[in-house]
Amino acid sequence: MIRRLLVANRGEIARRLIRGAHDAGCEAVAVYAADDAASPHVGEADVAVLLPGLSLGETYLSTAALVGAAARAGADALHPGYGFLSENPALAEACAAADIVWVGPSPDAMRVMGHKARAKELVAQAGVPVLPSAVVGRGGDDAALETAAADVGYPLLVKASAGGGGRGMRLVRAPGDLADAVAAAQREAAAAFGSEEVFLERYLEAPRHVEVQVMGDSHGTVLHLLDRECSVQRRHQKVVEEAPAVLVPSAIRREMWDAAVAVAQAVGYTGAGTVEYLVDTGGFYFLEMNTRLQVEHGVTELVTGLDLVGLQLAVAAGHRLPLSQADVQANGHAVEVRLCAERPREDYRPTPGTATHVGWPVGPGLRTDRAIESGSVVSPAYDSLVAKLMAHGRDRASTVARLSHALRALELDGLETNRQLLNAVLDDAIFRDGAADVHYLDSRPDLRDAAFPDETRHSHAAAAAFCLTGERAAGSLVPVPAAGWRNIGRALHADALTDAVGTLEVRAAVPGEPASVLVDGEWRPLGTALTHDGIVDLVTVGDLRRRYRVRLTAHSADVNGPEGQSSFARRAEDDPDERGGVAGECRAPLPGAVTKVLVAEGDVVAEGDGLVVLEAMKMEHTLRANGAGTVAQVNCAAGEQVDVHDLLVTVEPA
Repeated sequence: MIRRLLVANRGEIARRLIRGAHDAGCEAVAVYAADDAASPHVGEADVAVLLPGLSLGETYLSTAALVGAAARAGADALHPGYGFLSENPALAEACAAADIVWVGPSPDAMRVMGHKARAKELVAQAGVPVLPSAVVGRGGDDAALETAAADVGYPLLVKASAGGGGRGMRLVRAPGDLADAVAAAQREAAAAFGSEEVFLERYLEAPRHVEVQVMGDSHGTVLHLLDRECSVQRRHQKVVEEAPAVLVPSAIRREMWDAAVAVAQAVGYTGAGTVEYLVDTGGFYFLEMNTRLQVEHGVTELVTGLDLVGLQLAVAAGHRLPLSQADVQANGHAVEVRLCAERPREDYRPTPGTATHVGWPVGPGLRTDRAIESGSVVSPAYDSLVAKLMAHGRDRASTVARLSHALRALELDGLETNRQLLNAVLDDAIFRDGAADVHYLDSRPDLRDAAFPDETRHSHAAAAAFCLTGERAAGSLVPVPAAGWRNIGRALHADALTDAVGTLEVRAAVPGEPASVLVDGEWRPLGTALTHDGIVDLVTVGDLRRRYRVRLTAHSADVNGPEGQSSFARRAEDDPDERGGVAGECRAPLPGAVTKVLVAEGDVVAEGDGLVVLEAMKMEHTLRANGAGTVAQVNCAAGEQVDVHDLLVTVEPA
């Protein structure tokens, strides 16, 4: 039995593995880099070990550091999670050399499946369907390359043999583009994976991405744990996953299950693995095998009732799988979305920052595997995934509706995420009909640019305006029509509230009159309201009443309602530009991107002179000097992401 498990990862998967270890009766050891010391996974483990060093290569990507941490903590097993070194045979071998149990497949199995071209050859020998392909030989023989491409057939993909995730991949539709595509793919593959070897593979125009979960033990048993659909992707990165796969004929589904088991048996596979396929009207074709626990393993757990982490630990300890193939049955449907700190409309640009408030949705059939809680920092040094929201239900339609509602109920302040994109996908007719292929999301800019309609934005802004007016009226006498509730008087000025779409000017109402929004130069009524402790009951046209929850800070207003959440940067019409920090310091008042630095070291500035322009949520903030002096130090540059209270400029007082 495993007594103490070192979790060689961070974020949501580290928290999942810590829970799994505890469920299995094991102690859990966390590892962390210095900038991760306050991350939730550190406090949830029984003991945590600091990984020395500042770079990824010195911490989460260091075999020596991870094995050393296990030895220091007295761990007798190591689980790599996913990403980082989870598919690195060298880490598995280092664990074996240190007499530490490796929770995963053998190094040989990882090496074979980690080389995409060799893996295809092996599975083809096992009778598994593969797409026509050819390894590109070394030496730059153009004639041989053209012959190989002709044999594969156009259109084709140039792919990295040693990697995946879309890196080192190029689409070629005509022979004239082949040589340049191969050269570019080789450069990218060498940089990403340390090997420039690439291969050619027939390209399918509109396939679906379907995968089969397998689990093997050291006694020769390999089982499939049904299938998943992962067709909703952005640039070959999964965004939405579900189990079971959609619209796959029963006969094809069984063939995929059997083929996955055959693939695992061909390499003597132990532990959890996933065999991935491309599926089209012509059948299914092996894509690759991931020799680790998948990000999306949770949807399989929901429909099968199995604990995949618990099974991994049991198998690693040498036990037989405690179930047979007949025991694996699907119960209902499960869907997962990946919530990421990113801006889809700007090519999925990461949006790191601090989650000032988080309220995760709860309820029957919901599960959230998350990396963050209130106060957590999402660093630009790591992956942008902050949570996986999952729903389970009796059928696909009800499950998608449940997840859509849960996503709208999520409260998350301080971080810009892809939640609007996720809701747009869940509500889209093509997705709801199960007709999405792997190009679906990349071909739909309307989903990437999804935003609330003006009616919803106006209602959310009105709710914020009522609370802002109440904030300003605090301490003054206002009529109280009912216990605990009060009507809010009109502000003397408008509030400018800026979201990802643009800026809205709104005013709250005097008692009995509606709030209003400025549209095309005219103030249009929005509705009346009662407010209490950040809760706004807004009554609009037709006496329709909706409840909103509003959270205010000095520079933001976050509003949650039935439609979801709006996050506004706030500024009143008579507000001065920000002057951050104490005298002599200019600090960031909120997370954002530096768009312009207005001064250089040695510049003489007067009180109120602009120092830095900061962009947050599409709104520019000019940060100004608190007093006259000389610029002593500039700690930022245009294009940098900064967090709240980061020191940007130091001014030596005159």
